[in-house]
Amino acid sequence: MITKNDCLILLVELKENLPDKTEEIDNYIKKLVISSQPTIDIIRYINDNKELNLRSFYEKLRKSYNQGHSKLYKNIVNETSLEPKELICCLGALQQQVLLYYKLLDDISFLKQARFDEISKCLLHYYKTGDIIQCQKLLELFKADLKFMEEISK
Repeated sequence: MITKNDCLILLVELKENLPDKTEEIDNYIKKLVISSQPTIDIIRYINDNKELNLRSFYEKLRKSYNQGHSKLYKNIVNETSLEPKELICCLGALQQQVLLYYKLLDDISFLKQARFDEISKCLLHYYKTGDIIQCQKLLELFKADLKFMEEISK
């Protein structure tokens, strides 16, 4: 997910690129600094002025599902109904899609925002122990991230 530090960096970039909105951006920076984590209105403001790579990634997954090319989006949304093997395959497919999308970007923070490290650790844990619980919890987080990104697009 997008961290407080990510938002701060993005707001500073916006401030440099949108000098006519300096005062407005300063207000969002102040709000971000005093909060424990970024709020939906801060992330929405950033996305409205510079599309977030994470949001466009989830949008790409949704469009791919709607066009009948991939079931990944559906599997994330319906994570509770997945069998253990399907769940592992879903996380593996998600990891691959994150890498393929990252290849198109010039933004290393995307890997962190897309939880690439968490997927890797979770899959490794499963391969070593056979414990599926962490994988289920991680997929629940992805579902929450996906819904959050859809919410900021409204």
